[in-house]
Amino acid sequence: MVVKDTYNPETEKHGDLYQVQVWEGAQEAAEDFGLQVELLPNTCHTCVEDQIRAINNRLQEGGIDGMVIMVTDSIRLAPVIEKAINQGIPVVAMDTPLNSEDILTFVVFDNVAGGKVMGEWVVEQLKGQGNVLLLDGSLEQQNAVDRKNGFLAGLKSGDIDILDTRSADWSQEKAKTITQNWLDQYSDIDAIMAANYAMALGAREAVEAVQRDDILITGFDAMPPALKAIQEGKIAATIDQTPALQARLSLQLLLRHLENGETFPDRVIMPDIPLINQANIDRKS
Repeated sequence: MVVKDTYNPETEKHGDLYQVQVWEGAQEAAEDFGLQVELLPNTCHTCVEDQIRAINNRLQEGGIDGMVIMVTDSIRLAPVIEKAINQGIPVVAMDTPLNSEDILTFVVFDNVAGGKVMGEWVVEQLKGQGNVLLLDGSLEQQNAVDRKNGFLAGLKSGDIDILDTRSADWSQEKAKTITQNWLDQYSDIDAIMAANYAMALGAREAVEAVQRDDILITGFDAMPPALKAIQEGKIAATIDQTPALQARLSLQLLLRHLENGETFPDRVIMPDIPLINQANIDRKS
């Protein structure tokens, strides 16, 4: 399994809690299905060339029956994945699409629908009108684009003025800096919507520093820090992408193909879009 970010299962050091949940879900599924799963981590969430190099090196070693990959770049990863496929290795892309028609399938949480659910929820909390700011992820990644489009679609359900949108590249520190600048620039901010939990936490740090607790902040990903922030009232809501279940389904489809030659639609979409807030946080935690 190829993930986007650093994670050493021996030391439990990681760069992204989302990747940890993916790997833990893969390990549990592998035990249930009788598979041997190897982790191929990346050096950072957006280190495209490092991921390409790691995959090339592993392909040279051989002995791979199948691959599940979370790509760092939908376009630039395509050639090395095509190389794997040409060697007879079936590939399932997960979470972020790959610009290839030859992969087995793409297992995905519907980021557009998830963003739309969150956008509509924000409109409801603002009673139909307000001023909103958007913190985007890395826009060369399709999941970031999809979440943004979903946010925009959901916000159309009300009379919402989108003051600005900025990419913080999934980074908590970048989101904090951007939010600090927004707070200097705009006096009337009702909500900040972030495309992942880390950026939501960065925005929260910035608003707390100037005692603007009236600003509604939402995230994406139900990681432990986000759930804790919801419990404490620091983040209003987040979308749960169920990463462990995505990993499980990806491996299940790969195994069905390897054992029975099954083929699948181009996209296999996760069925649920759980929105977590203080009203239902106990069911998640």
